[in-house]
Amino acid sequence: MRFIILFAIFLSVPLHAENTDYGPPIAVCLNKHTIPYINTTIPAEDIVNNAYKACDGIVNEWNNERASLPKEMVIKQDKELRDMYIRMIEIRRKADADKK
Repeated sequence: MRFIILFAIFLSVPLHAENTDYGPPIAVCLNKHTIPYINTTIPAEDIVNNAYKACDGIVNEWNNERASLPKEMVIKQDKELRDMYIRMIEIRRKADADKK
């Protein structure tokens, strides 16, 4: 009986862990729409722009949460996040090319 219970727990834990992503909703959404395209020939900026379009609802929600911040800070955060994703894609592509 214990073996059956342990076996059921052993099988259910990985199934439960697959659908959970860690991080703020905007990062989870952007990761889902950028990481799969790293190994393509699509320009990094286009990948990020398409990810922002796909995550439009979450981006708007994030902007609403930051409404009390100074406008300059919000603009700087937006630019830095977008630039970080573009750099991430370019660096990963360069690292993959160096491995070959």
